[in-house]
Amino acid sequence: MPDLLKDFWSKLGFSSCTVAFLLCGMSIQMAQADEKPTTLAIKDTSKSAEHGVGVKTGSFIMAPIPIQSPSIGTGLALVGSYLFKFDKKSDESYIGAAGFGTDNGSKGYGLIGSFSWNENQWKVSAMAGNVDVVYDFYIPNSGGRTVSLEQNGKLLNLEGSYGVTEHFHLGLDLRYLETTVQFSSLISTPGKDRFLEIISFGPTLNWDYRDDAIYPTSGFNVGIDSLHSIVLNGADREYHKTVLKYDNYFSIFERSVIATRFAACQASDSTPFFELCSIGGTDNFRGFPFGELLDQNLLSGQIEFRGRMGKRFGYVAFAGIGGVASDFGALNSDTISSAGGVGLRYRLSKKTPLDFAFDVAVNSNGETTSYITIGQRF
Repeated sequence: MPDLLKDFWSKLGFSSCTVAFLLCGMSIQMAQADEKPTTLAIKDTSKSAEHGVGVKTGSFIMAPIPIQSPSIGTGLALVGSYLFKFDKKSDESYIGAAGFGTDNGSKGYGLIGSFSWNENQWKVSAMAGNVDVVYDFYIPNSGGRTVSLEQNGKLLNLEGSYGVTEHFHLGLDLRYLETTVQFSSLISTPGKDRFLEIISFGPTLNWDYRDDAIYPTSGFNVGIDSLHSIVLNGADREYHKTVLKYDNYFSIFERSVIATRFAACQASDSTPFFELCSIGGTDNFRGFPFGELLDQNLLSGQIEFRGRMGKRFGYVAFAGIGGVASDFGALNSDTISSAGGVGLRYRLSKKTPLDFAFDVAVNSNGETTSYITIGQRF
């Protein structure tokens, strides 16, 4: 299954908030590092893998996915997709639908299509849908106080890319977002963000030299996304946001891998609070819920040791450090936080390295969080 929900919900404008963080765990993903749909995750069930290419040779896959998020609780997602290949050397194309619900009242649904052809030289994806999430918003400069928040988002998104070389793609991202925020009590900080209509556009760049999109053991991946946004119902309000992610992988011993991620983010003045750079939301950092650490600028680094125990079971140990501030020069020991933890993995397919993951993280504040996901964090 492609990275259906991860790619969809991250485009909803909640890329810095708990929805994107949650849906890391909901997605049956292909390339957590570049967050773009790539190849089929359950290849041993696909007719197209056995009988050639073409729309009619594809297969339908449906999967229930458990959710455990430190921000919105426990629930279930259901993902269904029809997958096929236009040619043997191109990534899987697909048309799919997804929905989820959790025990705190959060829910959502969406449709997505992604198409790759001419040996991956061209890639186009489109998506539309709605999410309604409930989470705790951390009030700035309040000593950790929170207020309950409900946020609804409706999205239309179109993205296309062209392969300049086999490993380098240039693209363009277009997005329309309508979002409404309701608070359980009145707070002034994000009041201007209560209802927004936003149109966004900007370039995407991706260098992918990994040996595998699902479970890389060597190589690297670099992704850059830069969006300029115009608030249609605001008085001359515009903002931009740029995110850089660099992932690197190398094998040690026979069945062990070291994976690292460096992330940087910059958001301009007038950026809505839910699109600010966020530890955990922007970079898939484990240990902090959305809003606890967010601002206009972010730097973070993560490292994970991945090992295997037999054909089905695996384990990880991970650690990370990062911080957010109003500008990069303000990042110092007072604005830097850290977290680390361990996790277990269970391989879902005998032929494809896709794992069910359970992680526990402890942050520098002594707080413990747990996560249930499908696939690796990066």
